[in-house]
Amino acid sequence: MTDKAPIWEPPAEEVLKRRAEQLAKLPPSAEAVDEVEVLVCSLGGERYAVETRHLRAVQWASGITPVPCTPRFVVGIVSVRGEIVTLLDLASMIGLSAMSFKDGEACPALLLGLPGLRSGLVVDEVLGVERYKLNTLQPSLSGREFARGVGPSNTVLLDLELLFGSGRFTINDEA
Repeated sequence: MTDKAPIWEPPAEEVLKRRAEQLAKLPPSAEAVDEVEVLVCSLGGERYAVETRHLRAVQWASGITPVPCTPRFVVGIVSVRGEIVTLLDLASMIGLSAMSFKDGEACPALLLGLPGLRSGLVVDEVLGVERYKLNTLQPSLSGREFARGVGPSNTVLLDLELLFGSGRFTINDEA
């Protein structure tokens, strides 16, 4: 026999109900968050940032295979851990001059984690991770809908959901 008193445990149904209620609570929406973590990169000598929540990984892309008959913003395809990923030129997508790529040259790529996309964005240089308070962003003077605002060091915060959701970069493969 043991001298320890039995530990009271709530009925299993009560525990499961409490857990279900906790899991059912909606996470705070992106609009409700007042601070975001961003990855800052360089494009044509200017600073741009994307939210890290939209990224799966950042890595050097090499062995890029060009794809004929594609728009100028499509750099090519590359194998990333056995997965074929389409690389896109972010500079060209937002209206800057297209980057020039030399055969065999590696370049930094931001692998996207947006639903339904297996793409990567090619940039000039990755500068680091920063945190921005959304209420301190200045309005973008460009008037582009995909620019959420301008942060420290004149860094333009891009809205990738709007950029890709606009339909401008949908490729129709019927030829």
